[in-house]
Amino acid sequence: MPFLRDGGAPLVELPLAQRPADGYRFALREPVVYLDEPSGRRYRAPAAGEAPPPAGITDLASVPTPLWGLIASYGRQSAPAILHDAQSLAAAALDDPAAALAQRREDDDVFHRALREQGVPVLRARLMWAWVSADRERTYAGWRGWLLLGQVALGVIAVVAAVVLAIIAHPAWLLLAVAPALAAFAWGGLARLVIALTYPLALLGPVLAAQLLAVGVFRVVEAIVELIAGGDVRSVVRPTAVPGPEGREGGAA
Repeated sequence: MPFLRDGGAPLVELPLAQRPADGYRFALREPVVYLDEPSGRRYRAPAAGEAPPPAGITDLASVPTPLWGLIASYGRQSAPAILHDAQSLAAAALDDPAAALAQRREDDDVFHRALREQGVPVLRARLMWAWVSADRERTYAGWRGWLLLGQVALGVIAVVAAVVLAIIAHPAWLLLAVAPALAAFAWGGLARLVIALTYPLALLGPVLAAQLLAVGVFRVVEAIVELIAGGDVRSVVRPTAVPGPEGREGGAA
């Protein structure tokens, strides 16, 4: 069992405490340890109080609120998400963006392996890895990160266009859907990331759009009711999204 307690015993439960001030975040009461077999490294997520906040504070899997119905913020992915939060904080503390980028690339791969070891389904684990990896490139890779995301956006458009044209014109247009995969190899080792972002976004786009529309309608109705009741309309954007005592929403992305 790769996840352990600090003393080496198997991790049979997660020692979490919900934070009343920002209810979707949790404080880790005891450290969590992960043994990564391929690298032989030992990773440790510290408990809250071992270091200044937001160390030890987590929102578990950082799934955007409108997508909670598709991928839960907790579950088999909880322990890997807690570990990833801790590692992301450590990378962000580095003064050198290049070093932080290299560290995050390694940590994101560890996150993916941990997800699979915890029994997270293949597609879900790959999607979660792709999203944290995209955020990593955007944050630390500068213009190259934005270029990568721009290529992903164009790839999504190409795949959707290929499917639509194949339906209304000729099946041969499906060959256009191969173009994003071929273009991805220009990124070398990041090609798998470009592919893992492009095709799921293109194929699951209608599902995501329907989910966002449904949540959006509910949020509008909720905001109107809150306004009539004299409450804080901002509170409906994300449930209980109240800044923690450290002056901002605690936890790592």
